[in-house]
Amino acid sequence: MMYPLQLAVILMSLVYQLNEAFSQRIPSDFVLLKTPYTFPDNPSSCERAQWRKSSPTEATIATYQNQTWRIEEGFREEFTWKENHLLLNSAKYTDQGYYEFDCNGVKISRILDVLYAKDVHVKEMDNITLDCYAVSPKDVTWLHNKERVLHYNGSIYSGEGYKGRVSLEENCFKTGDFSLTITGVRETDAGIYRCFKDDETKEGYPHTTYHLAHVNGNRSSPGDQTDSNCNEALFLRLAIVFGISFILTLILVIVKPELNCQSTSATATDPEPNSDENGRMMLEDIASPNNDNQPRVRPSVQESEPTENKPSNTKPF
Repeated sequence: MMYPLQLAVILMSLVYQLNEAFSQRIPSDFVLLKTPYTFPDNPSSCERAQWRKSSPTEATIATYQNQTWRIEEGFREEFTWKENHLLLNSAKYTDQGYYEFDCNGVKISRILDVLYAKDVHVKEMDNITLDCYAVSPKDVTWLHNKERVLHYNGSIYSGEGYKGRVSLEENCFKTGDFSLTITGVRETDAGIYRCFKDDETKEGYPHTTYHLAHVNGNRSSPGDQTDSNCNEALFLRLAIVFGISFILTLILVIVKPELNCQSTSATATDPEPNSDENGRMMLEDIASPNNDNQPRVRPSVQESEPTENKPSNTKPF
């Protein structure tokens, strides 16, 4: 006899499996957040067509009839037409979900994922590792845009253009580390990278989408880096020398006029030594021995020189 709890578990398991099978049959696509997306279906061969979105609520986005498009009210700011295709102007996170295209009663469903991508910048010929982790998966697949880069189920199968350039960590099933390493990155490697497990039905952890961008320019060699460092050091030294020279020049320009003013002032206020010297010369002329008829006059003596104990060379009159 089967208990109600066991029956409920079995029913839930069946629903889950049916949902998984149903999801696998529906084609899926993705768009990066805040970027435009063009739906691939072209209704030009349909007498009547329409686009509908089933989540979060069912709603008709646009209709096509008699070669005339009409976007429904409430979607006119978000959607436009471009060359007979429905265009999502700028994807929001709530734009992901199930979409249905109906052409003459034939319905085609599509799952649209809106992805937030982590930008990864790398130079050409460098190596890069993109993280991905999973617990006990039966296989792991890395996609570049929509093409397989690597599939691993015990053996590695590399995608076209990646043979010998992609690898996983050794014992990755044991460690749970399925991070992808790409060696010798090329310009053509730019794009979106995603990690899936179990036949691409589940995303690997941490559910990160990588946007490999700016793959250009050759990697600098150590010599180039040394030359660059030397040039930077030389430029810094020149800048320091120029700065010091400028400061010294500025100081001289400011101080030199003051020094000239002080020198001029000192010269103008110092006439006494010359006048004393002239006075002495006049006295010597008066006391000259060639003037025999004139009385000899003793030269004047400075006050600081004592005269009491010195013998006088002058004769009394």
